[in-house]
Amino acid sequence: MADAFLSDFAFEPNYPESPPNYVSGERERLKLILIGSAEGIREMIHKMHQRDLAEAGSWSRLLPVPNSDEVMSVLMLYRRRGE
Repeated sequence: MADAFLSDFAFEPNYPESPPNYVSGERERLKLILIGSAEGIREMIHKMHQRDLAEAGSWSRLLPVPNSDEVMSVLMLYRRRGE
C-alpha cells in the first residue's frame, strides 16, 4: 500500500550537484527522517533501498537524538514542483 502512495512522487536523491537552497526554481528540498533504534533504522533503510525508494548510501550516518536513547538518520530529497 505504501508503495502505491510513494510511487506517485518523483524524488531525486541528494547528489553534490543538487542546489543547496530549500526551494530552487522547480525543485523543493525535503528531509526524510528516521528515528528509532540503530537496528530498526538500518533495517528500514535497507528495505527502502530494496524497493528503489531511496539509495542506502544517501542516508546520513546514525546520529544521537538529544535527550533520548534513540538515534536518527536523515535523507535529503528533492521534489519537482507542480507534479
